[in-house]
Amino acid sequence: MFGQSWRWAGQYRTSDKSIGADWRQIRMQVPALLADIAYQVEHRVASVDEIAVRFHHRLVTIHPFPNGNGRHARLIADVLIEQLGAPRLSWGGTGTPQGR
Repeated sequence: MFGQSWRWAGQYRTSDKSIGADWRQIRMQVPALLADIAYQVEHRVASVDEIAVRFHHRLVTIHPFPNGNGRHARLIADVLIEQLGAPRLSWGGTGTPQGR
């Protein structure tokens, strides 16, 4: 996503920040999150919107990258929503994507 902007783009952070998981836990927490979301999707434990919001929240809470975590989380949640056949969320914007 930011490969043209930052040479470290796409690499997990290697230091602690004031937000997020301990940097040493990122490599364990991200796959655990993906497995949990896959379970939620497979077993339909909530609506597509709720699963996407949970995914976004937990990904931002882990805060895996030095910068761009919010933008990355919104983008990847939008990808999840679209793959599940639902319209994208507005993420607090003034517009209503795809008729919402």
